[in-house]
Amino acid sequence: MEKAVEDAVRLLFKNDALLLENNVAERAIAAKLAQYLVPYFPGHQVDVEYNRHGLESKKVDLPEYCRGGGKKLILPDVVVHQRGHDDENLLVVQIKKETNPEPRDCDRAIIAAMRREFHYRRGLLLDLPAGPGAIDRKPNLEWL
Repeated sequence: MEKAVEDAVRLLFKNDALLLENNVAERAIAAKLAQYLVPYFPGHQVDVEYNRHGLESKKVDLPEYCRGGGKKLILPDVVVHQRGHDDENLLVVQIKKETNPEPRDCDRAIIAAMRREFHYRRGLLLDLPAGPGAIDRKPNLEWL
């Protein structure tokens, strides 16, 4: 799984450097990354901001420092799963650009909650360079 994600990130840098250099929205970057992940996960869906758990809204228990804590609706940036059940939840990815000043602790808490409550096998906090010269800097992949 890690190699697949690293390959997809390499493709993002190779084919879509302009997205990083121009500091576009994290959603646009997430969509391109999801596109590059699809071939690596046959039999699974790769979704961006997938906000459902079955027919219900996707909510998880978060700590107080993350949006006031408690059960909160979440929109994970990228998930690799099979829709409709929790048996094949492979990967949840939260993306942050280095230009985003928000602390990363809430993203880590979301990933931990997704793994705990929905049984995602792996989680990744992907911190990406953004702005002029972004393509010359390395991304930070924090596996959780």
